Amino acid sequence: MLLRFSLVLLFATVFSGIFCIRISAQQEAPIYKGLRISLFDFSIKKLKSESVTLQLAVANTGRLPVAFGKRNQLAPEQLVIELDTVNLPVILHGREGLVTDAVRNGKVELAPGEMASDVSVEINLDTSEAERPAPTSTQPDGICPDLVFDTAYITQYKDNSILLRFLIRNTGNTSARLLGISNADDDNLAVNVYFVSGTKLTRGAILADGIFIRKGQETLDGVLQPGQILEGELTISLANRSRFTPNLIFELDPFQTVNDCDRTNNTKSVTIEF
Repeated sequence: MLLRFSLVLLFATVFSGIFCIRISAQQEAPIYKGLRISLFDFSIKKLKSESVTLQLAVANTGRLPVAFGKRNQLAPEQLVIELDTVNLPVILHGREGLVTDAVRNGKVELAPGEMASDVSVEINLDTSEAERPAPTSTQPDGICPDLVFDTAYITQYKDNSILLRFLIRNTGNTSARLLGISNADDDNLAVNVYFVSGTKLTRGAILADGIFIRKGQETLDGVLQPGQILEGELTISLANRSRFTPNLIFELDPFQTVNDCDRTNNTKSVTIEF
């Protein structure tokens, strides 16, 4: 028991110094007064358009017992919650407050040094911001989102198809709304992939396939805040690939649904061997 307690305390020290930030919903983080838990080892169990079921581990890294959630017992206001933001799923980046709120509304009972794994919490999404009208050209100059590919790469190569993955970042200074005004997907932000001869998108490019960003799949609420990342993947057929067009070009927002600051940075090339 003493060894386990020492390991948890050691983990807490490293966790606090390198990987964690302390956050509290809609207010500054409380000062540590003996009540502290750390959240880590995240995985998404279920993803819906209105909620996310998140599995995680919780460790009591404080010096006092932590117990709440039974018989309507609220989480203590003095409770400090540390979050492993490095290993948080990409789709939850920038929404750390939703995670801590879900834990505060759940049930935790841990002695100092004790850890619980496979804890499940449900995060209910507020889609009100995503449902607001999209930004228009009447915004002040320089106030707009700027979507770019952080990276794009091949995750699986088969004889007849390739599985691709991409990460999109909003490098602008305001949020980007990725969903259209209808309930259909075909007016959402899109990503196309082309076969090309070199590393540029030219008139000779051959469309391989594309994907529309979907609520509850690639995005939780249809909003990408400044600095946030969106992750997606798609499978393309190799039927139209030839020795003259061996490479790939990813194109972001081909139908110009987002009021993007700079469209010159909306492509990403992937060079592959024939």
